[in-house]
Amino acid sequence: MRLLKDNLAILICMTAINAIVLYNFIHKGQWLHGIGYFVFFYLCLAVIYFFTRKYPSRTTIVIKKPEQELTTSLYFIAFGFITLLINFKLNAEAAQLGLLTKIPLLLSIALFAFPVALLIYLLFKKYNLLQLGLRTTPAQSFLLGLLIWGLTGGFAFLFNKTGITWGKPILESDGLNNSLLKGFFTAGIAEEFTRFIIQTRFEKVFRGKGFHILFASLLWALVYFPVTYFNTGSLADTFTYCLQIIPIGFVWGYLTHRTKSFLPSAIAHGLFPWGLHNG
Repeated sequence: MRLLKDNLAILICMTAINAIVLYNFIHKGQWLHGIGYFVFFYLCLAVIYFFTRKYPSRTTIVIKKPEQELTTSLYFIAFGFITLLINFKLNAEAAQLGLLTKIPLLLSIALFAFPVALLIYLLFKKYNLLQLGLRTTPAQSFLLGLLIWGLTGGFAFLFNKTGITWGKPILESDGLNNSLLKGFFTAGIAEEFTRFIIQTRFEKVFRGKGFHILFASLLWALVYFPVTYFNTGSLADTFTYCLQIIPIGFVWGYLTHRTKSFLPSAIAHGLFPWGLHNG
């Protein structure tokens, strides 16, 4: 009861978001999918909590200048969002770009849409990689990452089998191994590293229980706005899809929070062809 009382505000917020997501699925006639996704969220939080109670992380997260680092991180993410918006808009218009346009755009995407600039900035601030979430202890955290990955797959198979996307990434990446490596590094490592930085700095500055996880989840949902909008051409569908990302993002964020490492969530996220939140 003490645990629920201490986290009541964030549980109310997330339940409200989950209820809206569930309503959207039911409204589209996907009631089974919606119920499965709703149950999945709370089951995962319980599994992560009880697993990390048994195998807790003893790591102390070092943060030198939380306000400055959070602000800088948000500037980088905003710039990355703008470059993605420009890139997908140009792609949608089939614009022919010259080298003087293409090279700066691709460089900006590499530096800011992926967290290369953020990593360089923090290394310049004299952090080492272990302080930036590259922790491998306790080793059981990796098992937890695989467990959440497996739970996601199981729920997708039972409640949203059409959302499972093994085939497409395998074909695009020329094989299963390449597909898994591509997902692990481009989605898992890149996004979960950024999530770790945002969450830890936001928590230090604002001290709201659980809201650092929600804030990072909202940011990543927003990052998917450009590609979704230029693929669908619909603001309503884009908003609905971005909202659906928040619960799964919160699960990955909670996994990062409890393990104090981004590697378990990188496993759960990067090896992720399940599409449980799609639809």
